[in-house]
Amino acid sequence: MGFRAQRIVAMVLALNAMPVISAELEEVVVTAQKRSQSAQEVPIAITAMSAEDMRSAGVFDASDLTDVNPSISFDTGQSSQNSSLKIRGIGTVGNGRTFEGAVGVFVDGVYRSRSAMALQDMNDIGGLELLRGPQGTLFGKNTVAGALSLSSMKPNFDEFSNSSEIVVGSYNKQYFSTAFNMPLDDNNAIRLSLVSNRQDGFYRSRQQDDRTYNQTDRLSGKFQWLAELSDNLESWLILDYAKSDAACCWGSVQVVSGPLTDDLTYYANLRGLDFYTDDIAEDQRLSNNNARSQEFREDIGVSWKLNWALESVDISSVTGVRQFKDEQRNGDADFGPAHILVLNEPSKIDFWSQELNFSTSVGPVDVVAGLYYSHETYESDRSFVSDTDSNNYASFLTTKAITELLGLNVNTAPVCRPPGMSLGCTALLSMIGAPLGIQSFDLFPATAGERIIEDHYYQDASSAAAFIHTQTHFDNGFTLVAGMRYSQDRKDGGYDQIYWYNSELAQLIVASGLVGAAPTGDLSTPRNALDLNTIYNSPSFYDKYSSSVLTSTVSGQYEFNDDIMGYVTFSKGYKAGAVNLFQEAANLQNTTYDPEYATSWELGLKTRYWDNRAQTNIAVFDTLYENLQINFFNGFNFFTQNTGEATSRGIEIENTVQVTDRLRTELSVTWLEAEFSDLGDAPEAVRHLDGRQTPRAPDLSAVAIATYEQPITPTLGGYGRISASYSGEHWASPDTPDEPTQGPYTLWDLSFGLRYFGDKEIDVSFFCKNCSDVSYRTIYFAMPVQKGSFNAYLNEPRQLGLSIKANL
Repeated sequence: MGFRAQRIVAMVLALNAMPVISAELEEVVVTAQKRSQSAQEVPIAITAMSAEDMRSAGVFDASDLTDVNPSISFDTGQSSQNSSLKIRGIGTVGNGRTFEGAVGVFVDGVYRSRSAMALQDMNDIGGLELLRGPQGTLFGKNTVAGALSLSSMKPNFDEFSNSSEIVVGSYNKQYFSTAFNMPLDDNNAIRLSLVSNRQDGFYRSRQQDDRTYNQTDRLSGKFQWLAELSDNLESWLILDYAKSDAACCWGSVQVVSGPLTDDLTYYANLRGLDFYTDDIAEDQRLSNNNARSQEFREDIGVSWKLNWALESVDISSVTGVRQFKDEQRNGDADFGPAHILVLNEPSKIDFWSQELNFSTSVGPVDVVAGLYYSHETYESDRSFVSDTDSNNYASFLTTKAITELLGLNVNTAPVCRPPGMSLGCTALLSMIGAPLGIQSFDLFPATAGERIIEDHYYQDASSAAAFIHTQTHFDNGFTLVAGMRYSQDRKDGGYDQIYWYNSELAQLIVASGLVGAAPTGDLSTPRNALDLNTIYNSPSFYDKYSSSVLTSTVSGQYEFNDDIMGYVTFSKGYKAGAVNLFQEAANLQNTTYDPEYATSWELGLKTRYWDNRAQTNIAVFDTLYENLQINFFNGFNFFTQNTGEATSRGIEIENTVQVTDRLRTELSVTWLEAEFSDLGDAPEAVRHLDGRQTPRAPDLSAVAIATYEQPITPTLGGYGRISASYSGEHWASPDTPDEPTQGPYTLWDLSFGLRYFGDKEIDVSFFCKNCSDVSYRTIYFAMPVQKGSFNAYLNEPRQLGLSIKANL
């Protein structure tokens, strides 16, 4: 163990040595093994939070988990559809259409195939469990890094109740939630809840009347019906709906301004716009987005649970039916100040699943077995449309490149820019095209609003599995846990090229070999300025993928006494392969990719001591990821390829001390070594990753929290909470070889308030998130059509707010 880790352990022990007056930690019950158990009895590293814990920590949605536990991060880039939830430095990076997450997301037992389906408000969520490490046996595919399980607040038959909250704050924050519990009779109860969440974005564009980007504008509703159909049969039906309509997620800032900066400034000024370059953009969160970019999201679904408690076996059925829509509208695809490319991309996912679980005990053996099936269809359309500067800018880049390729000393670039094609530019292009009778120089459409390309993507996917999980309890305090799961995945789909704008001049240049050998096509193949940037016209394709995988887990746990449990766990998981839905898949002979596999060892210790007033959990882990799926950006497409390995190993220490009945302290520390390896056969675009840390995986990270409550009168009390979240130096993204690392930082959060306990409970609090206004980069990427320039997404800035809650 390194010196820093030793100091951390010493801090933990010193914290434990503080004098304790009186208090006791509550028991946390989880269903991590599809059984109700104390979290201290489960041989898995778990972060569990109740509804009250989530609100105290300021967790409005999954993105707020980043500062709750040092092993977790959640980031969103250009599309929320493929937001990245990472555990222990492993997660999904990129916007691949079929690239599913490394952390499985489950809401009320129903799998959500995209992380964005968890990027909604915690609408009447009663509990959260985040399981760290591969969970392939009980939770199936796409859980190689872990699983996030959210459970709704269950209706009850006891009494009518209502809880509501209003939050106002910085950036025009307007949040409202309410939930009603209504018993209908002794055997039926319903629950209704609603959340409205609005906030201005954290990026702004002065050139669009200070319009903000990456806003929040969400509305969600939920209806639940709980019925006791008989003494041993329970039905729980949940209908939910959520939508978002905001300028998400096109806001980013330029952090490196490359060699084309002066030329792009010219284009911006030509249209009466500014170009926010690296000298001011990051500090002032200024976006160069010059379009009215929007993202519309709609998520609707039904989950239905049936629980039978029979004499010798419990049977549980979970049925899920969902439809998820995500539509990018009027996206500024060049992310710059010139009017070049506009993107529209609607997509739709239809999903249904059925799971049957059987639980029984045979002597000392507890058994959970199950069957699972799901079916999903995915469809999306993508169209790039020309804008005011599309053709002029393409001509400028092309003539500049041709000049360099021909070894000419004349700098033609300035004369090929708008407002017109001057004699120098015309002469050069005529020299190439005139002998073949080419008179027009339209590498892109010459007028705005015309199609450049139009694509259609589709995939049909099914997954079937059978699993068994056992716990055998021995009289000597030893428990053996063993389980396995057989999974079969089938997918078929492809890409249809609907339209590719044709330029005779681009055909000629490609045929000349000046830009390299085109992988497919002949002289009749449509070409345009994209081909000149080696994003070649690619034929439509259709392909199939299938795999059969056996995953497993084995744990040995030993109870030294009622308060101390040690365990060692071996687990295997996998992330499913798919049809590779990106435009150039056929060109690169990369139309499918295979599963990724994870093999993990975890050694843990879970302890309670000082009369249940203190708790320390320690996990040492080592996970190997093979046949690694790497998703990267080529300037136009995100695509996936299997290559190499990654490892994630380290130590997690989680400590909670109820110092007095009023003061609680928490300290969680993660020492992590997560890196890529063995990428020698990888594409040139990702070989720079070999030996490098995975994104968002600092060597050292920690979260410290202190909460204090002080009674004032028999019906009035005050409270406060302060937290610090530290992250060491790390990389933000995998795409760029010369990306700078993100330096270490510490975020501070603070809240304090008054709580009234009378016939009604009223809570008024003030809060500050990121109080010291620390700024850091969450995603770093190369700019399209701006070679040598780079942009970044940033964390949320400081926010102040007021919350009023009432329970009636």
